[in-house]
Amino acid sequence: MEAGQTALGSRLTSLEAATETRLTSVEATLTSLEARLTSLEAGHAELQRRFTGLQSGLHELREETIGEQPNSLRVVLMGRLDRMQDSLTNIRNDIAVNYGTSDAVRRANDNTRDELRSLTEQVSIMYRQMKTLEQKVRGITGDP
Repeated sequence: MEAGQTALGSRLTSLEAATETRLTSVEATLTSLEARLTSLEAGHAELQRRFTGLQSGLHELREETIGEQPNSLRVVLMGRLDRMQDSLTNIRNDIAVNYGTSDAVRRANDNTRDELRSLTEQVSIMYRQMKTLEQKVRGITGDP
């Protein structure tokens, strides 16, 4: 029995040594993991700091862009509206001039018709007078 106990004791010692070795290995791995975790936490803190800086920079850029954009957009739109208004005024003036010219031509045409009627009446009266005078001359001269 003593031999069995000795074998058992030696086996127990061997298991304890293996367990101790494994435990030491696990502790070393754990220490390594803790160091890596600390490094990751430091990297994470650095990333958070950079991200916060980027967010504040982006916010400032948006404020600058949005702050300037309505004014410049307003200036551009007002300039474009002024040009369009000028263009519309020119078109309206052209239309008014064309209507005025058309009315003047229509009045001239109407006046020409009135003058033609008047001239026609005068020619007709003169023709009748000439016919009357011709008949008187034929009566005086004796021509048939």
